[in-house]
Amino acid sequence: MSKTFRYMNLEQRIKIKEMLDAGHGISEIANDLGYCYVTIYKELERCGLPDDYNPYYAQSLCEKNLKKRGRIDKLSDVELAKYISDLILKEHLSPEKIVALLKEDSRGFSNVPHSAKTIYSAIDKGLIPNVTRETFLTDVSTVFSGGHICIPKWVLERIGIKDGDMLSFEITEANEIVYRKVEK
Repeated sequence: MSKTFRYMNLEQRIKIKEMLDAGHGISEIANDLGYCYVTIYKELERCGLPDDYNPYYAQSLCEKNLKKRGRIDKLSDVELAKYISDLILKEHLSPEKIVALLKEDSRGFSNVPHSAKTIYSAIDKGLIPNVTRETFLTDVSTVFSGGHICIPKWVLERIGIKDGDMLSFEITEANEIVYRKVEK
């Protein structure tokens, strides 16, 4: 019998219980249902040992987990997406900082993203209102830690500067800063 990936349904789970009760082994059950024996073994491991396997519990667990699948589902909550949009547009927070903030205080949202990739993916799919990747291309930097300045990555890419490059600076009469890349 050809074995392909597919989700188990309630009838198949009931059949597993019946075959277990009749004394059939895992390999025999797998062959009868057209699954690999590992699939049946994991089903039993996840949902109860062979002597206390409950097909109804197993089905409800599967349905619950299916609802939680996928990163974007987390941001299909319109209120959460709006909140994240406000944090980006009004507070100028990065997705990384938003994830950290939501981990501390979920603000009553039931399913918050645990990864900045989730937020970036939602932005790419248009789920975060009024936010695109270009929103993060800021031309303003904050001075921190005794005079250090963080230059946005897009600026560095545009002017051809990368980690490890050396720069020299001079200040003109008009108080403008001019940089030059120092060749090693």
